[in-house]
Amino acid sequence: MKAGWRLAKTVRKSVARDRTIFLYPILSGIVSVAVFILIFVSLFIALPASSGGYTILFYMGFLFLAYIIMAFISTYILLSMLIAYRAFNSGNPVTIRNSLRKAWGYAPQALEWSLFYSVLIMILRIIESRIRGIGGILIGATGSFMIAVATFFVVPSILDNKSGPIRAIEQSVSTIRKNFGETFGGVAYVDLYTLGFTLGGFIIFIIGLTVIPSTVPSIFVAVLIIVGLMLIALGIIFNFTYMNVLKLVLFDYINGRGLPEGFNEADINAAIKRRGSGGMFSSNFSTFNNNF
Repeated sequence: MKAGWRLAKTVRKSVARDRTIFLYPILSGIVSVAVFILIFVSLFIALPASSGGYTILFYMGFLFLAYIIMAFISTYILLSMLIAYRAFNSGNPVTIRNSLRKAWGYAPQALEWSLFYSVLIMILRIIESRIRGIGGILIGATGSFMIAVATFFVVPSILDNKSGPIRAIEQSVSTIRKNFGETFGGVAYVDLYTLGFTLGGFIIFIIGLTVIPSTVPSIFVAVLIIVGLMLIALGIIFNFTYMNVLKLVLFDYINGRGLPEGFNEADINAAIKRRGSGGMFSSNFSTFNNNF
C-alpha cells in the first residue's frame, strides 16, 4: 500500500514538472463538448420532416457517430499528451501544436480503435437496455469493468507499436496477465486522490443547490455552485492526466524502455510481478528514451 501511494505521488510530481500537460485534458473536454453540442443540434436539423419524431434507426445512427467522433477526439488528444510527456522527459519538449502534429501519424490507428470501441460500447448499451432491473445494471457494470480492464494499456500499445484494435487489446491483456500481481500499483491511489476532488466538488455543488436562498445570501449559493463545479472539473482533469501517464510509465517500464526521472524502481517492482518468476519483476536500469 505504501509503495502504491508513493508511486501515485511520483506520477503527480512528474506531471507537475511540465504543467502544460494539463492543457490536453482541458482541450479534449472543450472540443468534445463542442462536438457533442454540434451533433446534438444536427440531430434535430437533420431529422426527416416526415419522420414524425425520432426514428430508432436514425437516432442509433447519430448516437453511433457521436461515439466514434468522441472516442477519436479523446484518443487522438491522449496520444498527443503522451508524446508531449515523453518528449519533455527526454529533454526535448514540444509544443502542443507539434505534439498534435506528431500524433496525426497515429490517426489511422486512432480511428480504427474508435470504431472498434464504439461498436463494443453500442453492443453493451443495447444488451443493457434489453434487460430491465438489477440484471441490466449488473450486465452494464460488469461489461464496463471488463472493457476497462481489457483496454487498460491500449493507447500506450498504439503509441509504441501502431497496433490495430485487436492487437492492442491482446497486448494490453497480455501485459496485465503476465506482469501484475495482487496489487495494481498506484492506479487505485490515483483514483482515490482524484476522487477527493470530484466527490468533494459534487457535495459542495449539491449543498449549493439545496440551501434555502431566503436564509442564505444568493452570492454565497453561487460561490458554492461555482466552487463545486471547479473541483469536479479539476478531479476529471487530474484523473485523465495522472492515470494515463501512469499507464504509459508502467507499460514502458515493462517493455524495457526504463523510467522517467524521479521514479523509484522499488515502487514499480512492488506493484508489478512477472507471472511464474517467483519474485518481483526484474529491474531494468536502462535510461528513459523516446523515438519522437
